[in-house]
Amino acid sequence: MSHRVLAKSAVALAVAACLALPAASFAIQPAESSGPVRLNAHAFTTAELDVHPTVDTFKAGADVGSLRVLDGFFARHSAEWEVRWDRRSNRPNLIQGVGVPILPGRGNNLTLAEAYAGCPHPPCNLNTAPGLVQVEALVRGFMGRFPELFDTPGSTFRLDPRRSVKVGPDGDLWFIELQQVHAGIPVDGASLFFRINNGNLVQFGSENVAPVFASSKPRLDAAAALQKVLAATGFKLSEVSEIVEPGRLKYVPVLPAGERPAEAFTGLPGTGYQHRLVWEVAFRRHGEAPTWQALVNARTGKVLEVLDRNAYVAAQVSGGIYPETNTDAEVVRPFPFNNVTNGSTKTTDASGTYDYTGGTATSTLNGKYIKITDNCGAISLADSTTGNLAFGTSGGTDCTTPGVGGVGNTHSARSGFYHLTNINRKAASFLPTNTWLAGLLTANMNINSTCNAFWNGTTVNFYRSGGGCSNTGEIAAVFLHEWGHGMDANSGGAASDKGTGEAVGDTFAFLETKTSCIGKNFQPGVNCYNCTACTGVRDVKEFSLQGTRTIAKPSTVADNNGINCDRYSCPYFQLVFIGAYQGPMGYEGHCESYIASSANWDLAQSLIARYGTTAGWAAMDAIWYKSLTPSKSAYRVVSGGKCNPAATVDGCGANNWYTVYLTADDNDGNLANGTPNACRIWDAFNAHGIACGARPTCTA
Repeated sequence: MSHRVLAKSAVALAVAACLALPAASFAIQPAESSGPVRLNAHAFTTAELDVHPTVDTFKAGADVGSLRVLDGFFARHSAEWEVRWDRRSNRPNLIQGVGVPILPGRGNNLTLAEAYAGCPHPPCNLNTAPGLVQVEALVRGFMGRFPELFDTPGSTFRLDPRRSVKVGPDGDLWFIELQQVHAGIPVDGASLFFRINNGNLVQFGSENVAPVFASSKPRLDAAAALQKVLAATGFKLSEVSEIVEPGRLKYVPVLPAGERPAEAFTGLPGTGYQHRLVWEVAFRRHGEAPTWQALVNARTGKVLEVLDRNAYVAAQVSGGIYPETNTDAEVVRPFPFNNVTNGSTKTTDASGTYDYTGGTATSTLNGKYIKITDNCGAISLADSTTGNLAFGTSGGTDCTTPGVGGVGNTHSARSGFYHLTNINRKAASFLPTNTWLAGLLTANMNINSTCNAFWNGTTVNFYRSGGGCSNTGEIAAVFLHEWGHGMDANSGGAASDKGTGEAVGDTFAFLETKTSCIGKNFQPGVNCYNCTACTGVRDVKEFSLQGTRTIAKPSTVADNNGINCDRYSCPYFQLVFIGAYQGPMGYEGHCESYIASSANWDLAQSLIARYGTTAGWAAMDAIWYKSLTPSKSAYRVVSGGKCNPAATVDGCGANNWYTVYLTADDNDGNLANGTPNACRIWDAFNAHGIACGARPTCTA
């Protein structure tokens, strides 16, 4: 499969090649200026409410004037700290590091008497174990030692009991939060926080804390504020069935005038937070579910925000997919990260759910990461009752549909969207900065040709059934394999030879399907070459330590009872383009790929034997995905030339899989003492003749 699935003959390879494309400062309050952003018919919010810290990160000792305020802290508690400085408030957003002993714990040698020294009595009584009251007192004692870090003119800080908790099975983690209060009025979202782990204060700082200069005297009362909301939404007082919140006075931080949301603050440090005195009111209407919550400027009467605060039962997008191949029973699965048009464009979460807000909801299987284009026709499914979009199941193949969702709602469209989205998100969990994974990949289904599939440098493409072959978009391993070529090309470490590239694709496939038969039912009733029970294109178990055939390795590359790669001319040149579609040894790339992919299969089985099924597969995933970028070739030919089973071959190259796997597996920054699975990696690769050196140690 590389850019193509391994076809039945050189002629089929040539035809497939023709079809594939190339791979290719403080201040008085500003005037209110930010207009509302309307969310739906009644809900809206003003842009000025979207204010967040603008943070710069510094190491202790950085030559930055603002950090001088920390000199006393560093002098007393070492310089082993990182500082994240909020330019808006000109104060630390986060300080984290080596830790300050606060409570007796595994992180220090404090006694309770030492911890309570200087703490008021009560609450700090030696007969009382540390609870929330005692920990708050100790935190306030810490604040008193460094007032320059916490004092905020005109404000006090009070314990937020909802956000101050002791957690963990051993009770070794404390989160303490103190909310900012000005003139007796809370400042919404503004707090000091302290995080204690195993007795040590390891993180502390402030979120949205700044001096408040806005008046604390409202010019309208709560009832008048409610009337302002009703006028802004077009609701009538007679329609109100319940007053949920009659009026709560608070401050809200807002952006300075003229600043756009989601932009870094570039003004004078300390002038990035302004404040509004607001009334918060909430109500429900007769015959409606929404709980409308609003913020109204208590000085001007301007409505700043109206939102429905209900948490609804989400609607879901789902459809029938083949778990592995088209001989499986179709099962209904949720469609993750699928775009739904429902007033606005919404994206389902990993469980296929989204917030349905009434009206018509429509999906075309055009997702956040995968876009399905089906040559059978357009895809579109709508619902205006529950918002649930069920693409359904059906019999048949190719262009057969369930009768809903458009003529492009085929087996391959549904299965492809599901499996391709899932492998994209799995890869992104290991490679979160990869731009290809964050982009949109088009998958073309039901192309009017047969017996193949390919990655062309930008899209993945799958054929209809015919010519003795199944629809390649109905077989999970096929589109996982082709997606794997795209991932390989966009990982920063694309395979330098076709044998490695094909092994990359097959490894992605079996890691997802958990089966060694790559593309089961590709040719119904026809086993792959020298395979005993696999109707796919290859069976990586057959030529492994678990298999019935000669194990695949360089010395057996031409074994008639093995992969028998000399059944193709060597060095192998692909027809039509006269391309060298070869593995490192010069044999045809799909065939030679067995050496590396079977080694990966054996490694996975060894990890499963050691850790159990779920943890074993997870360990293999970690080694595989972490090694993608630096890996270039699965192994190297040291001497003896190409097309020679007697050649000297190993995995000692700096970019060979065995070598890179050790770095990916290491857990202590020291390869000299082995890695958790070094011996297992060596065993698997040595069995296939592509390890390096002596067997290393597996650490605990």
